Amino acid sequence: MVSLLYNLPSLGQALLIVGVTVICAMGGYAIVKRCQWLEVDAEQRGLSLTMVGIITTINSLLVAFAAISVWSNYSDADRAVAAEANSASQLARDLSAFDSAVADDAGRHLRAYLLRVIHTEWPSMQQQQQADAGAEICFNQVFAAVNRLEPATLRQSVLLHEILVRTNEVLKFRQLRLQELVVCMPATLWAVILVVSAISFVLLYVLPARPFYIFLIGSWACTLGLAFFFIVAVDHPFAGEFSVTPEALQRALDDLAYPVLPTPSAAAMSLR
Repeated sequence: MVSLLYNLPSLGQALLIVGVTVICAMGGYAIVKRCQWLEVDAEQRGLSLTMVGIITTINSLLVAFAAISVWSNYSDADRAVAAEANSASQLARDLSAFDSAVADDAGRHLRAYLLRVIHTEWPSMQQQQQADAGAEICFNQVFAAVNRLEPATLRQSVLLHEILVRTNEVLKFRQLRLQELVVCMPATLWAVILVVSAISFVLLYVLPARPFYIFLIGSWACTLGLAFFFIVAVDHPFAGEFSVTPEALQRALDDLAYPVLPTPSAAAMSLR
């Protein structure tokens, strides 16, 4: 269900979430009025509307807290991708300046890693919310090649230290990026927001079935639906149309000058 929701375009996702919220609110209002479950006098109606003001304020704070929380997670994911891309670019430059065959080999593995992340791991993150094992293997090849570097001069010794630092940074930011795959708004907070929202609507159902009051309830339902849409849209940073993109990694890849390493199958075919 979640994957189907995030496969919808943003407009379709918004219409679905807002529509379901409005239908539930107005459907409940119609049922209550038809069955005459909440027949109250003027004093009770006034008290109910006072409680509505208090509850909607609490609900608004809960929704605002949820929206800020998911936006913070989204921003963290975006920053992790940008940091990984910057570290990869700096690592590529350091490897190029090292000027050895092993460094060139490490650079080519780095390019292969970025290609794998952009074209294979990213779709996996968007659709299955999981990392790609092949990307992990590609990065391990980068790490192995870096560990084979042997400095022959003082300059290369200094560069080797920088290369090791940059390699560990790429790994750190990769892990931060993957951690954001499992970060989402707690189900408990969702449950509290939905229950409080339902209570606010029930208290509004004491209003008589007149056009203005129907419009008032519908407006509150539409407002809540839009807030729910925003929370859902950014709750999974790498899923859906409004998601973190691999553009920063693509720019880092475009800056690299290393050719792509042939895959084992392609290499085998070239020997025939």
